[in-house]
Amino acid sequence: MASSDTSVRVSKETMAELQRLGEVFQTRSADETIRKLVRERRSRALARIIGSGRSIVSEFREGDRLATHD
Repeated sequence: MASSDTSVRVSKETMAELQRLGEVFQTRSADETIRKLVRERRSRALARIIGSGRSIVSEFREGDRLATHD
């Protein structure tokens, strides 16, 4: 283990699930599988937050521009 690594204790069932997900995700380690899960979760959460305002905010149109001062 490199000095920046740490150990995490998981049950045998959790490790088996990580291995199954690793096969699906085509990752090489439990670490890669966990990182992929975190990225996907973060991506979905951001999409939900950003997407929640889409129905409130309408598209900008040229007619929305404030009149300029002459």
